[in-house]
Amino acid sequence: MTATAGHGATTVSERAFVKIATEVAAADDRLAERPRVAASVSGAVAAVRLAIAVRYPAPVRQVAAEARERLMSRVRDLTGITVENVDVDIVRLVPEPRSGYDDSPRGG
Repeated sequence: MTATAGHGATTVSERAFVKIATEVAAADDRLAERPRVAASVSGAVAAVRLAIAVRYPAPVRQVAAEARERLMSRVRDLTGITVENVDVDIVRLVPEPRSGYDDSPRGG
């Protein structure tokens, strides 16, 4: 994958592209675990598949939409590769622990 900017060209391997996209996607506190990223890159254009586990009760549609927009914008800024499509798969909802509530049995 080669992106041309200014006077030279930068080559980004697919492996590096996936690592960069993973780091960009992971920068969201509403995710319960590290996202999984797969990408198909052709020249300076990419399609990304993102699998995320969302901390419930975060708004799932909003988390997915913001992840898509962040990937499309930030990855282009970092690599020069245009991300034309991001498919987001919500693979799991992980409940937030209840704060101040202990449901463990108490001895008497």
